[in-house]
Amino acid sequence: MERHYWSVITLLICSIYLEACDSSFKEETQASVISYQNIPAPERNKMNAEKVALGKMLFNETILSKDSSIACVHCHEPQYANGENVALSTKGVSHKKLQRNSPALINVAWAKGWFWDGGAKNIESLIFGPLTHEDEMNADLKEILVRLNQTPIYKAAFRKTFDIEEIKSAHLARALAQYVRSLLSNQTKYDAHLKGNYQFTKNEQSGLEIFKRHCQQCHTPPFFTDFDYHNNGLDKDDFFTDLNEGMSKGRGRISRNKKDNGKYKTPTLRYLNTSSPYMHDGRFATLDEVFDHYTTTILKSETLDSLLYQRITLTKEDRLMLKAFLHTLDQPNSEI
Repeated sequence: MERHYWSVITLLICSIYLEACDSSFKEETQASVISYQNIPAPERNKMNAEKVALGKMLFNETILSKDSSIACVHCHEPQYANGENVALSTKGVSHKKLQRNSPALINVAWAKGWFWDGGAKNIESLIFGPLTHEDEMNADLKEILVRLNQTPIYKAAFRKTFDIEEIKSAHLARALAQYVRSLLSNQTKYDAHLKGNYQFTKNEQSGLEIFKRHCQQCHTPPFFTDFDYHNNGLDKDDFFTDLNEGMSKGRGRISRNKKDNGKYKTPTLRYLNTSSPYMHDGRFATLDEVFDHYTTTILKSETLDSLLYQRITLTKEDRLMLKAFLHTLDQPNSEI
């Protein structure tokens, strides 16, 4: 009997040890995923530091807009997680209110589709959307290329980085795409914790446990998004209409599948504190408004995500601890 007892104890110790090793291995693996060396890029546009630098110049260049009044950076500002601090921007050349919130550009190289509904299949093609949309930069590509080819600094920069004499739209898109892919978030307290360089506070640790129970199925670490599309119960009746080019259909507008109506891409929770307002239309200004939605106002519909059939109950203390954890995903004082 005594021999059997010690065998059980030994097995338990080994089990705990292996579980700890497995957990440690997963954290170390997760910590190394987001890095410049791991950025996925198409074969025709492999990451290159000079192209990234050129892309950054172009990202801040106003001559890419019709009237030379705005640049990409005006709606994707570094201090707001490369997004914007308003629900719907009016900074485009038409100054008309856009129909979707300017998304945070963080770790987007790993996404499977771009825009809130996945309307772009790669970042190179994504670039042409805001460049040419009449309410955004409204650029005439032929005119933009003439401007670039007549600007000595760009003529020289493109010659150096692409080994070309004439700048074409593909070169413009590739340089901008390289810069967008280089916008990483991997220096948060959470990342430091994974590497063993930061110990969570009691509230942060408790918040992590709440996060694991209620959030991480869609906001999956280490990106804190699954890059997939979900209907999280914001609307019920208006996403089957073709009005306004079917914008309210969300992912369904792109896939043409009714089962995707009302679905939008899961946003990352990294830089959450500086990427407000929240949701595809920026309807919620604060995290408490987001929590209120998941606790009390989820609207049921045919395409509501099954994970949200049961509303998420968060006490006042739960919210406090969850916020503490989510703030470990902030990355202050960093250039992106």
